[in-house]
Amino acid sequence: MLMGHKTIQNLPESERPYEKAVRYGVGVLSDAELLAVILRTGTRNKTGIELAYDVLEISERYPGLLGLGHARLNDLTKLNGIGTVKALELLCTVELGKRMSMLKREPGRVFDDPKDIAGYFMEELRALETEHFYVVLFDASGRLIRYEPVFKGTINMSLVSPREALRLALDHDACNLIIMHNHPSGDPTPSNSDHEVTVKFYRACSQVGIPLLDHIVIGDNTYFSYRENRLVFGTDDDDTYTPYRKET
Repeated sequence: MLMGHKTIQNLPESERPYEKAVRYGVGVLSDAELLAVILRTGTRNKTGIELAYDVLEISERYPGLLGLGHARLNDLTKLNGIGTVKALELLCTVELGKRMSMLKREPGRVFDDPKDIAGYFMEELRALETEHFYVVLFDASGRLIRYEPVFKGTINMSLVSPREALRLALDHDACNLIIMHNHPSGDPTPSNSDHEVTVKFYRACSQVGIPLLDHIVIGDNTYFSYRENRLVFGTDDDDTYTPYRKET
């Protein structure tokens, strides 16, 4: 029989997230412990850490923090012990993480290969529940200029036009570009319409002298590169493919 209100203070000091964070830094905390610090309190029958585990199990499809990244307000408030205020605090924390991830897209970055660029954008794109289509711009030396979404939501790839991507490239004096989009299903295998839009972009970019260098499809911790698979773009030895750092 449970007596009284269960709190983190009932735990040994070495197991309390606050004390561990103060002594060793927040980097040593587990995902559940980090969430427990944000939640501050649990319920009468659960500590903050136990409630944090409930949050991490909120999604059947996405495990752990990725599930929290997909959660909506009403998903969280269904959990016993999570009211509107705590739910909003969690969602705001997730949003801050997403914005910090976006800030790391520093101009001047050079990529080694398609895996490198896919990994750079993976955490941001893999958590999206709808398709987002991005253009990534590079200068003549293969340095990152900027990236920007040009289409969002449920995308009919056959209707995606190169016009907006090329406008951005011209506005920012880009010399090369890559297009990239996510598959919310988690499977990056390209569809027939993905093939069609790749060819359409490749031809349009060639006509204006701003080469399209790759189309990368982002899945759940995996990706598909048209360049790597030698579709549309030929071989990896093409010297025009400047965004990827050359071995010396």
